[in-house]
Amino acid sequence: MGSKRVCPDANNSVKSKKAKTLDFLAHPRRKIAIQFFYLGWEHDGLVQQPHTQNTVENHIMQALIKTHLIEDWTKCDFSRCGRTDKGVSAFKQTAAMVVRSLCPGDSGVFWSDSTQEHQKVDYKASGEELPYVKMLNGVLPKTIRVFAWAPVAQTFNARFDCNRRTYKYSFAKADLNLEKMRQGAELLVGEHDFSNFCQIDMNEKRLLQSYVRKVYEVKVEQVSTHPENDMYSMVELTVSGSGFLWHMIRYIVTILQEIGRENEQPSLISQLLDLKKYPSRPQYTLASDTPLCLFDCGYKSEDVEWKVHDYTLKSTVTGLQKTWATYQARSRMMENMLGELTGMAEFSSGDANKGLHEFVQDRPIPSNYIRFENRKMCESLESKKEKMAEKKKNGEESSDKL
Repeated sequence: MGSKRVCPDANNSVKSKKAKTLDFLAHPRRKIAIQFFYLGWEHDGLVQQPHTQNTVENHIMQALIKTHLIEDWTKCDFSRCGRTDKGVSAFKQTAAMVVRSLCPGDSGVFWSDSTQEHQKVDYKASGEELPYVKMLNGVLPKTIRVFAWAPVAQTFNARFDCNRRTYKYSFAKADLNLEKMRQGAELLVGEHDFSNFCQIDMNEKRLLQSYVRKVYEVKVEQVSTHPENDMYSMVELTVSGSGFLWHMIRYIVTILQEIGRENEQPSLISQLLDLKKYPSRPQYTLASDTPLCLFDCGYKSEDVEWKVHDYTLKSTVTGLQKTWATYQARSRMMENMLGELTGMAEFSSGDANKGLHEFVQDRPIPSNYIRFENRKMCESLESKKEKMAEKKKNGEESSDKL
């Protein structure tokens, strides 16, 4: 009988160069959740896509493989909480996956069903788990940082076990009427059909899903005051709910901006929630992606208990401070330029804020505003469902003829 191989403790295992191939059957594994943030404007969205390698998920996959935490992406039971599009950032984003472990005696740690007793590495009883956060941050881009991890049950799913999601959207105050925006925002709270606040394409799953969502809280707050010009003060929209539809927050921002500009009344929110008055969405555009951040993903405390280590957290804070300082320095430089330029000519109230509004609305501001009640309507959800059913029916009939 051959003796079992002895594995060094966690610290030494990280320092040593691992072989290019690792016998994963010889090592125990566990399911963990990781908490991480990313700067969305640096990436092509969260979820992997065939036409780009620069998605957040692809970088995480490569990091897990490089650090030998997983052997096969398709077999690590990966799940993520909130899908974000290109340009959208996240903080406290959550993902879960099965990874290699150093602690076979811990609750929740298990061996592969294919592992034979003689294959198992004999671990020293150090009690220290692999430094997952440090390992991943060592190979991830600086625009993606993991800052906490948690052991979770094998049945845990980062998406379906999340019970609260919070988004934040930041924008300049400009000449917005914040009180009217708050009045409109309050009308979003509760359980409603939000089909007039999202994008609906011909994707079959999206057509058949429920468009009812529960919004717990909406806040419109001025979070900073500019010392020289109040229109450059910053405002933050915070929305918390059970879940959100495709582009829902960005459509909400567009409507609240029009209310804040006093082009519409706060009651527009209630009218759009009334499917009898608006059976389909009026045509209006998406707000910019850059200011949007999936800020928090909430779970029951008994499901997830996050582990944060001081050293890695301090390193992450230092790196983020450098990035913040870079953008603040650039911002101040442009403020000085704007101060000089705007003093060289007289601007109407509309022209003075034009660039601030156009950034959020992600398009030029039209000279003649068209009220929502007078706009053309998008195709209704029911009409799209009928088209999809007809398409499927025609496809089945064609198959029968073959």
